[in-house]
Amino acid sequence: MSSAVLRAFSLAALAGGLLHAAAAQAQQTVRLPEEDRALAMRATPVFAVGTAEGREWEMFSRVEQVAFDRGDNLYVLDGGAARVVVFDRAGKFVRQFGKKGGGPGEFQVPVGLTVLSDGNVAVADLASRSYSLFAPDGRYLRSVAFPEEWSPMAIGGGSFAAHPRGGVVTAVRQAPPMTMDGTMRRQTLQATPIVWQPFADGAQLVRLFNAPTEINTQSQGSEPRQGERTVTFRMSTPVFSPRVNWGLLSGGEVVVSHTPGYTLKVMRDGQPVRYIQRPMRERRVTERDREVARERRREAMRTGEGMRVVTVGGPGGGRGGMPGRMSPERIEQSVRDMEFAETIPAIQNLRVDGAGRIWVERTGEVWGDPGPIDVVSADGRYLGTVTGQKLPAAFSASGRAAWVEKDDLGVERVVVKQLPRI
Repeated sequence: MSSAVLRAFSLAALAGGLLHAAAAQAQQTVRLPEEDRALAMRATPVFAVGTAEGREWEMFSRVEQVAFDRGDNLYVLDGGAARVVVFDRAGKFVRQFGKKGGGPGEFQVPVGLTVLSDGNVAVADLASRSYSLFAPDGRYLRSVAFPEEWSPMAIGGGSFAAHPRGGVVTAVRQAPPMTMDGTMRRQTLQATPIVWQPFADGAQLVRLFNAPTEINTQSQGSEPRQGERTVTFRMSTPVFSPRVNWGLLSGGEVVVSHTPGYTLKVMRDGQPVRYIQRPMRERRVTERDREVARERRREAMRTGEGMRVVTVGGPGGGRGGMPGRMSPERIEQSVRDMEFAETIPAIQNLRVDGAGRIWVERTGEVWGDPGPIDVVSADGRYLGTVTGQKLPAAFSASGRAAWVEKDDLGVERVVVKQLPRI
């Protein structure tokens, strides 16, 4: 081998080694301690809104999502009334906008809301398959259609988050095949993409991460009447399968949990830059877990919680709402058809607060109940564990948090508290 070839080979090997070292450094693994350290979290109440009887804006029929703007104003998406209600930082009613309908600035099946980086407000509607954009004062601006093949999923991280460079980040699913003759279509989805949809003219959807999942879907469409058809869509995975939990950091990075164990992936531009792990494993499913899941399925089907019916087409472009009352026979058949995974994941949900900290809710002793909440910095520093409270539904930049609560009669209210400094 000549000296020139040998030098070229050595330089190539050196370059390859440097690239490998850089890649290894970029994908840092941070291991959190095994033992909990209690984190005192005595939040100070600021205000609460929502009541069973009162003025029209005080009564919520189904809170889908809440969000804060930079001035700590609270935005409540009331899906049942198809409107957004705004309160100032003291809890005083400011305005409401949106209403039921198929026209500009109206909603049919609103499922998510976020305050964008420019202060405008985006509301996602499944029936119109679009985001409606509003100015901070509630004026309707325009609509941005969902990509043809995708529909947003109201899961993880508050469902929808504002990207720092504009637009919305959300998890999506592939739109089900629409049937015209009432036959059933089935498909299996192998991934849950988390995507960024910019709202600038001509901007393309950006896929930030593909969370490996296996979801079975069924869709059935009625024969069209007057240009409309009702589509019934059901997604199913074995109960206790890992959820795709995610949140958005201030720089646009996505933090994701989607495996049975305690692992967080911090992704930038579709590539992992950090793994945050804790030595906690999933636990085996018990018969008590299965019975709790069966009873929760019964209750959800009796009340229609989390279920939507969408009618597509027609002069209004689409409409929807809650399903009608289901027969006891149909509910029990659904319960009998339930399939169960063998283990319950270590992580139940997560959020990112206004300071970029990750709030990781672990699975509680009873599946579905609030569990301990680990607070972790974006670079992987363990700050402590909060117990005895639910995971907040939203955080403000100044350190406030909002919870959506129900009383014994099912009346919803939103409670805002100031969090202590961590």
